[in-house]
Formats: sequence, structure tokens, C-alpha cells
Amino acid sequence: METLYDSTPRVGEDASARAQALRTRFFVALPLGIVIMVVSMVQPLQFPGWQWVIAALTLPVVTWCAWPFHKAAFMALRHGSTTMDTLVSLGIVASAGWSYWALLFGGAGEIGMKMSMTLIPRLDHSAHSGHAELYFEAAAMIVVFLLAGRWAEARTRYRAGDALRKLLDLGAKEATLVTWTAAGQRLETTVPARSLKVDDYFLVRPGEKVATDGIVTEGASAIDTSLLTGESLPQDVTIHDDVTGGTINTWGALVVKATRVGEETTLAQIGRMVSDAQATKAPVQRLADRVSAVFVPIIIAISFLTLIVWIGLGNPLQAAFTAAVSVLVVACPCALGLATPTALLVGSGRASQLGILIRNAEVLEQTRTITTAVLDKTGTVTSGVLSIDEVLPAAPDQDEESLLALGAAVEAGSEHPLAKAIYRTAAERGLQMPSISAFANHAGKGVSASLGSGNDAVVLVGGSRWLAKHGIALPVGLADQQASFEDSGATVVAVVSAPASNFVANGDLQSGEELSTDSLEGLLDQTLEASHLAQVTMGVTGMTCASCVGRVERKLKKLPGVSAQVNLATETAMITLDQDYSDRELEDVVAAAGYGGTVQRRENLEAAPLGAPDTPPQRERVLPEKITGAVVLGLIVLRDTIKPDSAEAIAELASLGINSVLLSGDNTAAARHVASQVGITEVRAEVLPSEKRDEVERLQNEGKTVVMIGDGVNDAAAMAQASKRGLGMAMGSGTDVAMAVADITLVNSDLRSAPRAIRISRKTLRVIKGNLFWAFFYNLLAVPLAVLGLLNPMIAAAAMAFSSVFVVANSLRLRTAG
Repeated sequence: METLYDSTPRVGEDASARAQALRTRFFVALPLGIVIMVVSMVQPLQFPGWQWVIAALTLPVVTWCAWPFHKAAFMALRHGSTTMDTLVSLGIVASAGWSYWALLFGGAGEIGMKMSMTLIPRLDHSAHSGHAELYFEAAAMIVVFLLAGRWAEARTRYRAGDALRKLLDLGAKEATLVTWTAAGQRLETTVPARSLKVDDYFLVRPGEKVATDGIVTEGASAIDTSLLTGESLPQDVTIHDDVTGGTINTWGALVVKATRVGEETTLAQIGRMVSDAQATKAPVQRLADRVSAVFVPIIIAISFLTLIVWIGLGNPLQAAFTAAVSVLVVACPCALGLATPTALLVGSGRASQLGILIRNAEVLEQTRTITTAVLDKTGTVTSGVLSIDEVLPAAPDQDEESLLALGAAVEAGSEHPLAKAIYRTAAERGLQMPSISAFANHAGKGVSASLGSGNDAVVLVGGSRWLAKHGIALPVGLADQQASFEDSGATVVAVVSAPASNFVANGDLQSGEELSTDSLEGLLDQTLEASHLAQVTMGVTGMTCASCVGRVERKLKKLPGVSAQVNLATETAMITLDQDYSDRELEDVVAAAGYGGTVQRRENLEAAPLGAPDTPPQRERVLPEKITGAVVLGLIVLRDTIKPDSAEAIAELASLGINSVLLSGDNTAAARHVASQVGITEVRAEVLPSEKRDEVERLQNEGKTVVMIGDGVNDAAAMAQASKRGLGMAMGSGTDVAMAVADITLVNSDLRSAPRAIRISRKTLRVIKGNLFWAFFYNLLAVPLAVLGLLNPMIAAAAMAFSSVFVVANSLRLRTAG
């Protein structure tokens, strides 16, 4: 994947700048508005010629202070469109324009004129005053209230991005580059962290941040990952351990070799996932979008009809005019446009603080219906770090170390946690491992390899049930010991030697079926939409409401081969290209719609998507149905440890109404032992990797909505199946493939993050629905009141501003969710 541009998206920078500009205009408008309102409403203060002074004070308020509204309305009008600013601008212009007409031509400019006003247009009695009524106070206070509302909205929208901003600020600014002279002398140079390249060595002193992802080559320490993963305890690291950029070194000096820099670092990828998720729309938002698209023209029509009907019913012109202006001002759909994106911004930001990455807004909908959690055992419920418990040679003259060394030599080519444990133990004991050739992995069953050149015996390491299918039975004594260990929750593998002649009968040792990776890559293609040409993230400035969002999206989608989603809260557009367009062409389209557009990031997707397995095709040795002459050399007993938080996590899932099912390729006794320790009653054991997806599908066919929680490559297909009618959830300690197909990624290894993710998702969805309800309810209530003449434009402006601030403030409640 080719990536250009700075990986760090701007979060709320435009909102912050706009808040500052609105603040300046607000504090100019506020004192003028107060003077205008008080003098206009209190007759004793209406000195001779007061109306002319008020008219002069109103002029800067309705022009310079209200300029953002007029400018946005004009830009929309120029492109044949309307936005909420159209309504606001019309309301201000109408109120002020009428007042200046009344002052100059309607008799209100007479020196000594007194005026009393009412907050309810229906009760207007200006018809008996002998002159046209003035609405300077309404025009001025509309501006004051709307500026206050926009300022508060911009500030809270900026605060809504706090979590993501903190996450992106985790990266180190400087690094200590370590180099060596030809004479072996070590040199240390302070350089910008972004200048580091792969394979550079850098020093991390105690208290410093790790500059980028890498592997420790010198030293030992504990790394505080809490800000990145939510893990409360520092993680011990030493030579050969991986460390993540942005985490903090607590006590020991480390020399780290950079393995990923820039766009490829874990921190950059997390930032992209969070910002991408925030740019998506929840399905519940689509109704709001459809309403907003036609809302403004309908409101203008209602306002005009209000004016005509009031006059037609014989009401005073001024009362009719006031009611019509109130309809314009009170009906702005900005709350509808902010309902979803602000909640998603805060909710996903809060989740990222807790080490939970949500792929998109549609995931929120799915969490509502989850009934069953399917949990992979190893690495999810257990730590996945196995240890050797016993080594049991079959023959009295065979020692444990030679049996362990032989098993480790064969397992050296496998990535399975069990294999790693055997190899690691043998290496730690300093055992001399025999050389092997023609290694073959039998997925979910075991491994095999040939000793020596390939004509010697073949050694198989795997479960006894797999071996039994090929005619290899354990001696009675070992079988009894195996049963005893498995009942206590241990995993037992047998080491078997078989004559090479068994396999020559099927061809030479290299022959066999290829394990195709097509299915997995196809899975990733579907999930990551790799068929698209590119994905572009663009910052869009100048949007104020859902109508603006709709116009930008429509303009972009008019380009053939372009789809776009625009987010009002983050002021970004996520553009997917199936045809090639330059950044300038895309920015020109947004500019032609009346807004500012700047491409922040472009990802070309012609190459394999990030996280796709770079795994060459593997070959599998085909075992004969009956292996003759095999000798069981002994057993290796391993134990996994259950995570201390697993039982609590299962209980929390149950409290959410979710039943847990343990899925394992291990033997039934070991799986049931683990399940009983954490409170799971339903177990699916001895399930091959290829059968995990079938198990999920079977549960779905029973009418259950499944979340599949796993961490390995062999869980990816099951996660993808769960995503069809449920969720795939990957533990962050797992593989890139698992995380690539997951709907939710748990960056840390704490299983309690799973119920926490569901709680946050459900609460975010509730806040979104609450916001939409109040936004719709406000308009449904306010517009009829305005039509009936029960709202003064000034009160209408205050109510409209309050609705926007309410929606944003309601979303901020998610900052403590989880």
C-alpha cells in the first residue's frame, strides 16, 4: 500500500479557529445587542430620537457581526442551494430591513415616538400605534444568540476530539539515534523522531517515549502502554521483545532497532482507524440526512405561507411578518446534522482511550442485537503463553531432554503457541536440536518433518486423536497419563517416529497438496474493499449544517467512480475513488460547492491491503491413511494459564444478556476445564480451524447474533462469518490478519475490553438516537408554535442555538463511558 501525506489527521483545528473568530464577533455584538434590546423594550428609556441611535447601533451587528451567516448563505445561493444559514440570514435581513423601512418610510422615525413590544406576535398591537413597529432588537439579538450558540458549538466540537487528539499526540517528537564508528565507538545524536528509518537504532532512556515501533536489541525495562492500550500494568521487555512507538520507558535504558516508521507504525494505524470510523455514518443518521436535504426549502415555503395566511385572515401585517420571520429562525436543522457525528466522535474517541478501535458506525447498530459471544480459547480466554509441565519418555532408556529437543526441532517451523512453548523451553535449556528437513504443518492437528536429508525417519508431533486416525495408538501407560493430565486442563502432544517408507508411497516427501491462501486473501479483499483505486481523506471547511454535508456529498458523487461520506463534526470527507482523480480536481469540486477542501491523505489500494498475509504458498505433506512401523517416543504436557480477568469478562457479558460459548481446537477435557474456571457452560472442542467458521454459521442459523472474539489467523474466517450477522472482535495481542477482518479491535489483551466495547457502542448508539429524537422533537414543536404566532424571532433564535448546544453537550456525556 502506498501512502502519501502526513498520517496525523487534523482534529478540530478548524473548529478551534472558528471558535476564536466567533468569539470576537460575539463580544462585539453582545453589548450592542443588550443596549438595543433594553432601550427597545423599556419605554422610560426611550429618549427623543432613540430609534435613530438604535438603528445606528444595529447596523454593525447585522452586517459585520452577522457576516459569517450572510457569507455562507450567499455561497449556497450562488450554487443554487440553501442551508441553515439561508434561514438565519433571511431572518436577520428581513427583521433589519423591515425596521429600516419603518424608520425611514413607515412613520417610526418621528422624534418622540415611543414603542412597546411583545414577545408574542399574536398579541401585537402596533396596528393602534399609528406607525410601523421596529424590530431592531430582534435582528440584533438573533445575531447575538446565534453567535453564542455557534461559538459554544465550535468549542464543544473541539473538545469532542480531545481523545483522538491525545492519542495522536502520544508520538515522540525527538529520538536519540545510535550509530557506531568503524572503530566500534558508539555515537548518540538527537534527531526528530520522524526522521528515523527502518533498521535505525535509537536509545530510549528511562522516562522517555519510544520513538517508533521496533525490537529491543540492548537492555531491559518495563514499558508503560496505558495511554495506548489501557493496560494498567507496565509490560516487561528485554532483548528481542517488540516495543510500540508512543509508549513510555519506565526504568531501564533500551537500545531499539526500528522496524516500522511513519505511516506503518501502530500509533499511526490506530489514529487512522479511529478517524476513519468517525467519518462514517450510522444507519440511523440516514433518515436525518434525507429530512435535512429537503428541510430548508420546505421551511422557506412554510414561512411564506405563514405570511400570506396571516394577512389573509386579517391580522396586522407586522404580526404576520414577525410570525414568518420566527419560522425562518427557529427551524434551522443544525441539530439534526450534529446528532450522529458528535456522538460518534466522542464515543469512538473514548473507546480508543480504553484500547478499543471501532471500525465504523454500522458496528454500533450490530452491538444492539448480539446474543452470543463465541470465544477462542488460546490467547483469548487464556494467556496463550504455554509452559512445559511434564516431558514423559515412552522408554525407560530415553531421557527427557532428547525427547524435548526432538519435538522442538520439528516444532521450530510452526507459529502455533504450543509449538513456540516447546521450542522456547528447549532453547532456554540449551538443548542441541537435531537438523530437520521437509517440514509440514497440518493445520489444527500437528506438524511433521523429516530427520536428516529426507530419507530418514519422519517425526510427527501432534494430538493423539489425530495420530489415531492414521493408525498410531499410544501405549496403555501413556494413554492413561494423557487422560489424567487432560482432565486437569493440560494439553498433551505425542512425539512419534515413523519410517520414511510410509510417505514415499504417496510420492516423494515434497509432494502434497498446496494450501491455498486465496480464500484468506479473498476474505480480506471483501473486508477492506481493496478493489477500489484509492481512498482520500479531505478536510472541508465552511460547513454549518446537514444541508452543507449533503451538498458536498452530492457534488463529489457527481464525479463518475467517486463515493463520499462527509462528517460535520470532524469536518472531513472520506472519498473512495474507483477512477483516478488528482487532489486538485477533488478540491476544486468542493470549492465549486462553496466550501474549502484540502486533501490530507491519499491511500492507493491497487496493492495488497495492509495486514494481508505475506505468506508464500505452503505445502502440506499428505499422510497415508495407515502409518505402519511408527514408534511413540513420548508425550509433552503443556499448560496454559487462564487470564485473571477472563471470569469477570464472561460475567460482564452475561450481565449484558450475552451467552458465551468456548471454541477450541484442543481436546474436550482441557476445553471444559478452562470453561468451568471462567463460568462458561457451552463448549465446542476439537474444532479444526477450517470448522470455526462453520460453528459460527451454525449458531447464526439457529437465529443467534454472534460476536466472534479471537486473536489468530485461524480465527479470521470465523470473524468474517460473524460480521455477516454480528461482529468480529480481535484481541490486539493477535495477528494483523485477525485485526484486518475485525469490526472491533481490542488493542490490549484484557478480555474485559470485549464487554466494555459493547457497552460503549450501545451507549453511543443510545446517545445518537437521543440526539436525533430531541432534534426532530425540537423542530416538530417549535415550527408550529412559530406558525401560530407564539414565538418572537428573538426567542426563536435563542431556542435554535440552544438545540445545537444541547446535542453537542449530550454527546460529551460519552467522555466517561465504559
